[in-house]
Amino acid sequence: MKMVIVLLCTIQLLELNTKKGTEMKRVSIIGLGLIISCVSLMGLDIETYYKLDIKAMEMTLEGSKERLACLKKHCPLSEQYAIDDRVQQEIFELYKSFNTTPSKHIGFYSQNIKDAKAYYDKNETLKKQYSQLIEEIEEVNSELKALMEEENR
Repeated sequence: MKMVIVLLCTIQLLELNTKKGTEMKRVSIIGLGLIISCVSLMGLDIETYYKLDIKAMEMTLEGSKERLACLKKHCPLSEQYAIDDRVQQEIFELYKSFNTTPSKHIGFYSQNIKDAKAYYDKNETLKKQYSQLIEEIEEVNSELKALMEEENR
């Protein structure tokens, strides 16, 4: 359950609020990540599952940092959306390179929850990686939110 919460938290952190005129728009980098699939994955094991998950989080963090830098330079919304689209495509390509999708990835965890939790609980390095990435993502997204609120005043 802890990893599902971590995954959903990560997905929520990926959602960036933007304001164009008076209407709010939600940009989701991994919208399909919320769909949990029950399809089994061939070739994915617990260790690979976590490696893929960490890499996707790292890519998300880098994309968020890029968007933050863009926002600090007051770049147009179209450029911000282009960053989001590119990062989303890169993340989907990462999943594709593992012969999976974000939803199947989460489905794999759901189907293997006992083994995945055991692996996670025994792996202090993995716990530190998740903790550090979540902390960094939260920091960047807090900065993004503050800048967007400032621009919308």
